[in-house]
Amino acid sequence: MKRKIRKIAITGGTHGNELTGVFLINKFKNNPKLVKRDSFKTILMHANPKAIKKCTRYIDKDLNRSFAKKDLFNTEVYQYEDILAKTINVKLGPRGAKKTNVDFIIDLHSTTSNMGLSIVIDNNSKLTWQAAAYLKEKVPKINIFRWRGDLEDASFVNSITKDGFAIEVGAVPQGVLRADLFFETEKLISHILDFFEKSNCGKLKRKYKEIDIYDHIKLLDFPRDKKNNITAMIHPNLQDNDYTKIQKNDPLFITLEGKIISYDEEKDVYALFVNEAAYYEKGFAMCLAEKKSIKL
Repeated sequence: MKRKIRKIAITGGTHGNELTGVFLINKFKNNPKLVKRDSFKTILMHANPKAIKKCTRYIDKDLNRSFAKKDLFNTEVYQYEDILAKTINVKLGPRGAKKTNVDFIIDLHSTTSNMGLSIVIDNNSKLTWQAAAYLKEKVPKINIFRWRGDLEDASFVNSITKDGFAIEVGAVPQGVLRADLFFETEKLISHILDFFEKSNCGKLKRKYKEIDIYDHIKLLDFPRDKKNNITAMIHPNLQDNDYTKIQKNDPLFITLEGKIISYDEEKDVYALFVNEAAYYEKGFAMCLAEKKSIKL
């Protein structure tokens, strides 16, 4: 028997200074008909209320790195986001349960990188990938990125359920609303909800067999000195050019004195999350990925 979706959760404000998701949740709560579909229930959640109120990324630690199993079941962690993650896990999950309280999580984010409309997937769920392929058909300009950084114990909000993904839109400064990307994100959500409505009602026209993606290779840090101080910036040719192909000898960084540091590997790659402001503290300047077509 074909599985039907009963409940979908849309979360915003996982990072309190990413206002696209915060204000979309506000809009949907004030206009619930926008996210209402007949065959399933849509749950709306501001994930990190304290951080939203302070318009900061988080209070104690990154909430979107707090949902790994090892953290959710650790009884000796007491920071605000640790406790909040456990509460959200109970409401939407619990993670690892055969039947979770919601079936699919859409987590809304914005990035200071020029990522346009991007879907970030960190699971191998067939349903998730079919939904992504449907979105790609409806909105061809979106990019699909497969994150492989922590597949064994994923720590994102949407990892509570086996099905789900994050939407990243940019470039949007932290603590800023940008109208064009706000409305484009809203349209994406409408398409996603339509996909599940059609799926539940047996009205999908076809099953998708392949999709073009950007597949995570590694995270690349800034050049640093022996004291761990950053010694170079993103090269102007790469700045604001996410999803750009990088070949051997292409410039990546430029030092404060003007010396160019180039890519020195043979394999062509693509740069994502270029110069994301929030990732300075995490120790990386960009993510490198390869472009490929995968079977679904």
